[in-house]
Amino acid sequence: MNNLYLIIGEDSEQIDFYLAEILNKITYEEDNKITYDLSTSSIADILDEASMMSLFSNTKVILGNNLDIAKINESDYEYLTKYVGNINRDAYIILLAPKVDARLKNYKVFKDNFKIIDTTKSDNQDKILIYINNIIKDNNYKIDKFNLDYLYSKIGNDINNINLELNKLFIYKEEDKTITKEDIDLLITDNIDNVIYEFTNAVLENNQDTITKMYNNFKLENISPDYLLVSLSNVFRQALIIKRLANNSKNNYDIAKVIGKKVFYVKKMLERLYNYTEKDLCHYINRLAEIDKNNKLGNSNIDELAIFLLDMNR
Repeated sequence: MNNLYLIIGEDSEQIDFYLAEILNKITYEEDNKITYDLSTSSIADILDEASMMSLFSNTKVILGNNLDIAKINESDYEYLTKYVGNINRDAYIILLAPKVDARLKNYKVFKDNFKIIDTTKSDNQDKILIYINNIIKDNNYKIDKFNLDYLYSKIGNDINNINLELNKLFIYKEEDKTITKEDIDLLITDNIDNVIYEFTNAVLENNQDTITKMYNNFKLENISPDYLLVSLSNVFRQALIIKRLANNSKNNYDIAKVIGKKVFYVKKMLERLYNYTEKDLCHYINRLAEIDKNNKLGNSNIDELAIFLLDMNR
């Protein structure tokens, strides 16, 4: 197993997934996990820590946040070059860098010696699906492609939650070892963040059938209108920022940097926002604020949110 890792990106959800995946493969005690902030510490501090041998040969994990390769001085670069030629096999170094310029001279030692995970270049959904499928296969269970996708939609991206939910399925299906949609529906509750994401996308896409069905389910499940209003308001506010930046000739990459999302997300949002104007989005934001205010003050005895969802799709 590789002892040296570099994770690139600013998407905390993806970074947490890859970090958890790495840590789950390492047997170590929590007391032996040391974290450095490289905006105040140096690579040399991490290498000093990694070079120290334990009397008891305990595995050590060293995390370095906020790495800026451009700021590594010559002395630290030479130290790193020497270390990778004779690493401590009981020490794992995991560095996290918001961004990296691959043209930098200092990047070569990372490219040649580190396992590099660049979250800015790909969505991690495929990676997570492979991870889930491999666990199922390794435990001698079976699942088809449809149900694998369906399972992912229910359990989301959190690797700890994935492992927990899979264990529930393994115990329940211990005899026939084939996981079906019925098993998933019986044992696993929808990840509310995924459901809300699907709902807000349906609203932006004017998919009235999906909106009506999901909104009625929210009411049956007693999902708070306040939660839906906040979620919709946040989406429309972000949509306004994306639309305004695009109208000001910003490219998808620049927009993604401003809002802290992936380029693919920006691309999909702009597709959904094609028929919206900035004025439309401002109107919806203001209307949602009015509905929220009326709900909190008890000034309305009708379902204003339902009317809003119906009217905006006409």
